[in-house]
Amino acid sequence: MARYEAKKWAAGAAIVALAASGQGLRSQEVVQPLPPPGSQELSAALQRLADNGNDVSALLDAGDAAIKLGDVTAAIGFFGRAQALTPSNPRISLGLARAYTLSRRPVEALRLFAEAEKGGISQQVMAAERGLAFDLVGDSRSAQELYRIALEAGAGDEVRRNLALSLAISGDRAGFEETLLPLLEQGDFAAFRTRSFGLAILGETDAAIKIARDMMSAQMASRIEPYLRYMTRLTPAQQAAAGALGVFPGSAAIGQDDAQIAAYSPTRGRQAGNADSRLEPAGRPLGPQSSASSANRSTHQQQRDRSQSEAATAASRTVEVSPVERAAELPSVNREPATQPIDLGPQPARQAPPPPPARQNLEQAFAAFDLDKTISTAPRTGAVDIRTIDAPRETDEPAAPVHPPRHWVQVATGRDISALGFDWRRISRNAEGHLAGKSAFTAPWGEANRLLAGPYDTLREAREVVDRLKAIGLDSFPFSSARGEEIFPLGGARPAPAAAKPSHPSRHWVQVATGRDRDALGFDWRRISRGAEGSLEAKGPFVAKWGEANRLLAGPYPSASEARDAVNRLKQLGIDSFPFTSEEGEVVEALD
Repeated sequence: MARYEAKKWAAGAAIVALAASGQGLRSQEVVQPLPPPGSQELSAALQRLADNGNDVSALLDAGDAAIKLGDVTAAIGFFGRAQALTPSNPRISLGLARAYTLSRRPVEALRLFAEAEKGGISQQVMAAERGLAFDLVGDSRSAQELYRIALEAGAGDEVRRNLALSLAISGDRAGFEETLLPLLEQGDFAAFRTRSFGLAILGETDAAIKIARDMMSAQMASRIEPYLRYMTRLTPAQQAAAGALGVFPGSAAIGQDDAQIAAYSPTRGRQAGNADSRLEPAGRPLGPQSSASSANRSTHQQQRDRSQSEAATAASRTVEVSPVERAAELPSVNREPATQPIDLGPQPARQAPPPPPARQNLEQAFAAFDLDKTISTAPRTGAVDIRTIDAPRETDEPAAPVHPPRHWVQVATGRDISALGFDWRRISRNAEGHLAGKSAFTAPWGEANRLLAGPYDTLREAREVVDRLKAIGLDSFPFSSARGEEIFPLGGARPAPAAAKPSHPSRHWVQVATGRDRDALGFDWRRISRGAEGSLEAKGPFVAKWGEANRLLAGPYPSASEARDAVNRLKQLGIDSFPFTSEEGEVVEALD
């Protein structure tokens, strides 16, 4: 007990010392900013995909990099594309599980983590994210086992903060303080944020608010205070989402998990630990409970009950704030694009998107709670009226998405929107009519932007355009925007022009077979290309009418001499072929 009190005192002393050290907080060495984690990996993976769009390893690397960049939607797209090529790859299950965890789909994530483990992925590799997924379904015990496995394997400070938060959710105050103390002593600002949330979860609301006031500006502290007052009314899963992901439920959902999480059974779905741990008794014990943990839980529950009587007046209470600007701000941790995060301060502005839509204020968000009519709602002199604060909240009823999922052809990427306008003019002119009538759009993608043509009615139609562009030497790939993802028209861009005549210029090919049945020519191509030892890679197949039959062609080649060189190489491998030059206007098309 004495050791715990000493650690508690040390944590308090660390907070006071850090908040008081204004010089240490404001005097920082000026250094050149580094690229965000994952940006170089993503660029390298995209370069490999430009060479081969079906490179599964590159797709997986791109998905992992997109998660590091916080672009969960892009990550799911990369992993989904890889899954269509190799459905049983355990790395795909792991990648999707991580992405689903960050987008608050923990039940699906846990199923995918289990698939990844069956596929041979070690527990240590996925323990950190899998632990968070367990916390997001309210299974703190399994989460804590996995966090400890991850820390033993060398995981970083984020896992330690998640473990501390999980211990607070389960009512273990001593474990919460002890786990967080090393980070507090190092001056880790994110650890102070975690401590504020953890104390609020444990019912020590005043202490939590004091940390927020000490570590944030007065304006930011006044914004976060109403959320801290409501932490005790959340379910364990909601507390984990608020503390780890920065996502707070709508007023009607406070204290009520969604159907999937509510139906989840920790005793049935638990995957952490060894085989023996699965034989341990589960559920509430019979008879009286006299253990220390039971006492902690009882105390925690009493604290929650007391706070519930105060929470009903939170919408009209005024908050006195210090006139002195605090030394530092707690950083935001929101990583979920699909729900409204807690607003912890101004975020970096995107390059192209217009201002976000108006949000609900706290008075609207808390309108479902009854207020004592004898309580005055007028703010005291010098206080902040929290009813006027514009804070992001989830709506009670999800509105129909303004932006439905749609299909596009991505033809380029870049940071500079104006430069993408030049790219569009060049690409649309060289597309030989395959983009005719389609307009240019952009979509934010990490630190860059996608340049898109479309939209197309189906994904199949977009893929067919990609194949036709590939046949004329233009790299592109299909892209499907997610439900609710906004796509922006490229300002000043004109629709792509129709094909100039002739639509099929004269080009040089290598004819490797002939036949009437196009399906049979597909089998011929696979047999011939396998025997070509890479000489025909990315060169087909294409077909051109030849009387009652069809020519099976590889190409196109830049010149007739290069086509003849290819014929000579194939001859050395025992494959008969000859050069062929199509006439202007002669239709040569990709073989489906």
